[in-house]
Amino acid sequence: MVFFGPLLVLMVGLLAFPILFALYASFADVNNLFSLKFAGLTNYESLLARPETLSGPLVNTLRFTLGSVVLALTLGFGAALLLNGRLAGRRVMRSAFMFPWVIPTVVTALLWRWIMDSNAGAFNGLLLQLRIIDQPVSWLGEPQLAPWIIILAQVWRGFPFIMVMLLAAMQTIPAELHEAAAVDGAGPLRRLVSITWPGVRPIFILVGTLEGLYAFREFAMIDVVTGGGPAGATEVLATQVYRLFFQYHRFGDAMALAALMFVLALIATLFLMRMAARGEED
Repeated sequence: MVFFGPLLVLMVGLLAFPILFALYASFADVNNLFSLKFAGLTNYESLLARPETLSGPLVNTLRFTLGSVVLALTLGFGAALLLNGRLAGRRVMRSAFMFPWVIPTVVTALLWRWIMDSNAGAFNGLLLQLRIIDQPVSWLGEPQLAPWIIILAQVWRGFPFIMVMLLAAMQTIPAELHEAAAVDGAGPLRRLVSITWPGVRPIFILVGTLEGLYAFREFAMIDVVTGGGPAGATEVLATQVYRLFFQYHRFGDAMALAALMFVLALIATLFLMRMAARGEED
């Protein structure tokens, strides 16, 4: 206890106190010059009284989270399988695949905004050179396209982490299992389903949970690339909290929405961790 006491105090100060304070503030009269006087469910009633504040960003958040997680897990799992095999130059490829992950989020967002720019963007330039399009397209100005562009940007940034974690899990699987299965006549697909997948499933769920949490609270990528536009098509809960607090000065609504985000993330995390624990028991 002597050794862990200072660490415990530090963790409580850095994690528990801010979380508890934010949760209390969501029930306090923060609109009245941050008096922090207990106000019951007033902030939540004010937030829910304007459903447009919550419904659109919630749908966009779910689309962004699910889309980016599913694509990142698929791409990361495929890349891990590729690099786990006997592939020439796989060490160089591992380093190359890690490049998007080590770049700061804001730099990645600026890079994607430049690539998809309607006037001087590299993507439009490439399509024009290949004569696929006749004039530049405003990719980030189309409500139907912009959400998927930021999903691709998030996947590009996040899949290397998934790849590294799954690759490490695959390399802990004894090679003798694959060799014995091959001798018994099991093909690559059968070995993937019966040997590789059970070996990486707990890590798969773990990295999926982490990536989902990252995507659920993502702010910088969306704010820099699209700013929540066009016409609110990429406005998510995290950017909505920022706008409610700093632009609209609806402090109570912002605190209530932030608290709801925390509760939703906590429920999802507990559910997925329960699935991971059951997988390990099986």
